[in-house]
Amino acid sequence: MTINSDLQKQQPGSELVTLFELEKPNGQFAYLTRGLDDDLSTLQMYDYDSPSTLRTYVALPITSDGFDIKVTGAISRPTLNVTLISTAFATQMGTTDFDSLVGKKVIRRLTLKRYLKGESSDPGSGNTPIEFTRQVWTISKITSRDAAFISFELVAPYDLQGVKIPAREIISNACPWEYTGASPDLAEHAKCGGCSWHRESKFTPHNYINGQAMTGVEFTVYINIDNESIIPASTSFTNYTTASSGTNFAVEAFIKTTATATKVNSNGTLSSANINEYWQVATAGAKSALGTPSDSNTKFERVRVHQGAYSASTAYSAFTDDRLNDIVTYTSGGKTYIWKTTVSHTGNTPGFNNFWKRADECGKTLTSCGKRFGFTPIDITSASSLGKTEINSTVTLPFGAFPGSKSFK
Repeated sequence: MTINSDLQKQQPGSELVTLFELEKPNGQFAYLTRGLDDDLSTLQMYDYDSPSTLRTYVALPITSDGFDIKVTGAISRPTLNVTLISTAFATQMGTTDFDSLVGKKVIRRLTLKRYLKGESSDPGSGNTPIEFTRQVWTISKITSRDAAFISFELVAPYDLQGVKIPAREIISNACPWEYTGASPDLAEHAKCGGCSWHRESKFTPHNYINGQAMTGVEFTVYINIDNESIIPASTSFTNYTTASSGTNFAVEAFIKTTATATKVNSNGTLSSANINEYWQVATAGAKSALGTPSDSNTKFERVRVHQGAYSASTAYSAFTDDRLNDIVTYTSGGKTYIWKTTVSHTGNTPGFNNFWKRADECGKTLTSCGKRFGFTPIDITSASSLGKTEINSTVTLPFGAFPGSKSFK
C-alpha cells in the first residue's frame, strides 16, 4: 500500500491529516477536520464509498485522543473534543440538541496531505482514495460540556461492555410490543416496537392465501382482547334457536342464539335483559349434528357485533358481563376507531374517558397476532367482506415473544 510505504521513509514528505465524518440526527453526515496546524482552511478528499464524489471537510477547533489500537486489555474508548459548539459546530451538525448525537456514527479517516484533492499526489476522481484503514466508532455518551465546549466518548461497534444480551427479555407467551406501535400510518420517527397492525384496523392481505391470489383489496378487521371478531350488527344472521334440527348450515355461516343477561342501568340498578349471542359456523352440518353453540363447541366460533357509527341520541347498554357491552365506531380527525361502552349512558362521545374504552385491544398472544395478520376474507374482491374462521397460517407474524422458549426453563 502506497501510504504505508511513505511512512517507512525517514521523511514521509507530507503532514498527517485527520478527517472526521459525524452522523447527524437526520442520518446525513457532517464532514469536519481539525485543520493543519493553525490553518483553518477547508480540505477536500474523495469519498471512500463513492470515489467520484468529492467531500469538503470544514476546519473546526477539534482535538481527539485515545485512538490507539490495543491487542490486550480493555477496548479503547477515544474522546472527541469540540469547541465553538454554539456556532460553527451546531451549524455543521444541524442541531443544538447534542444529546441527539448519542448513538450516531463517527468515521475517522487518516491520510497524508499529499493525497488530498489538489495536492501533488491527488489520485483523482473515480480512483480509490489513498488513506489508512478507516475507523468507525459510535458516540457512547457526552462526558463533559459547557457553553463553548463539548467532549464525546466513542466506542467501537463491537464494544459490548455493559450491554445486556439479548437486549430484549425472552418471554415465551406474551408479546411485549406496543399494540399498533409501528402502525403504517405513523411517521417513521413516531413508530416504536414491532407491531405493524394498523391503528384503524385496516389490513391488505398480500400474495397468496391457501393458493388463492389476493387482489390488493383493503379490509377492516376488528378483533377484541379475547381474539373474537367484531362484525357489523347489520350482518345477516340465521336464528339458530328457532331453526329445525334438520337445517343444514354451511361453513362461515353466521347465526344467532337467544340468552338472558344482567344489565347495569345508568342509575346503577340491575335488570334482566333478553339478548342475542352471535356465532360463525366452523364446521358444516345439520343442526342436530352441530349441537348447541358454546365457547367449548369447536364447530362454532363466537363473534361480537358493533352497531356502526356512534349516535348521540342512542342509549348504549352495559352488562355485568362487560363482553356484552355495546360497541360502536367513531370517526374523529379523519380516523375511525372502534369503542366499547363501559357504562350505560346516552350522549357521551367515544374517547378515552369514563364512558368508553377501545374495543379492539390485543390479547398479546400468538393467536391474537394470527387472527389479525392471518385474516382470510370470505370474498377476496369485496372490501366489506367478513373473515373466515380459518386463518392464513403461512403468513409471517410480527409476534414479539419467543414461543419456542417454552421448552427451555
